[in-house]
Amino acid sequence: MIFQIRSSFFDKYVKPSRPVLFRGAAKKIPSFNNFRNDTYLKENYGDWKVDAEKGKKENRKQAQLKMSFRKFISKYHKKEIYLVSDLHKGSPLIAETYIPRPLLCDDFLKRFDACVMWFSSGGTKSVLHTDASENINCLFDGSKELIMGHKKHGTILGVEEEGSFSKVDVDSVDMHKYPDLTRVPWHIAKMEAGDCFYIPIKWAHYVKSSSSRNLAVNFWWQHMLDFPNREECKEQIKKEKDFEPFATRYKVEPEEKKRSRFLSTFEGEVEPITPDRFYDSVFSHMRIKRNETDNIFAQIDQDNDGLIWFKNLYNVNLEVLKPMLDLMDVIEKQEEADEEEGQKRQRDEL
Repeated sequence: MIFQIRSSFFDKYVKPSRPVLFRGAAKKIPSFNNFRNDTYLKENYGDWKVDAEKGKKENRKQAQLKMSFRKFISKYHKKEIYLVSDLHKGSPLIAETYIPRPLLCDDFLKRFDACVMWFSSGGTKSVLHTDASENINCLFDGSKELIMGHKKHGTILGVEEEGSFSKVDVDSVDMHKYPDLTRVPWHIAKMEAGDCFYIPIKWAHYVKSSSSRNLAVNFWWQHMLDFPNREECKEQIKKEKDFEPFATRYKVEPEEKKRSRFLSTFEGEVEPITPDRFYDSVFSHMRIKRNETDNIFAQIDQDNDGLIWFKNLYNVNLEVLKPMLDLMDVIEKQEEADEEEGQKRQRDEL
């Protein structure tokens, strides 16, 4: 399947939370063959400082190794190491990194989270986990098999929280300890070199790579309840190709992450939203007074019809939402402090 235009991609796959495989799409990336050539990578980007994991079975508790890209390329065929490094944070390879067509609109670009390279000699295995962001993974070399569970089964899988992972041993599943895993309808996706795959937020997935050289780049962006600026997007895409340079199109707005966090309180809500439902959604996540939400609602409701839409929430000036964003920050800091205190108590008990 070829890449969709942005609004079609959102409506057909992102909004209904449907994984989709774009077969052969990554082969159109101008740097596709360069990423498959170790000599080229070593000669041109050998000084890049990368992060690598020891071993090929994911262990989220271990510390990462620091080394040059040159050293990694010299060692990865001989040792069990796995490169997992951000490309958008100071990597010279960003010059040859291209953003896929479905994400080439400001609505996506300013909510961009991360761009990560995954590189090994093959045979890697992830934990069963969920991502806290939407994800497109493009495979340059090798193959991957993904075993996936719909987000609605998160509680059964033990990964109901965004970005969490299961403690199940993916090599030897203890069915006495995890009997509910047999009840889950599993989905299997197989990626070959040149494919790109959309993995929806909160879908549990386990990823196993082939036994040969394996290199992928994934793009994470913040979840959106709706595609707010469709007409503007149509204007932006008139001259664009299937992939555009990351370095020239990257325009993330850090403050938008706060908006995305706040809008997650409306997950499952149906448009249009009334003042009563606005208050109910916000109050379920933070203790705020009704007169405060009514005041904020009135500022969002520009046509004074007593209704607001997701588009209004995405486009309103962040200053209007500031009282609630500040309160969310306080709540999150307190939760982090409570978690740290709980962990300290557990250590003391041991």
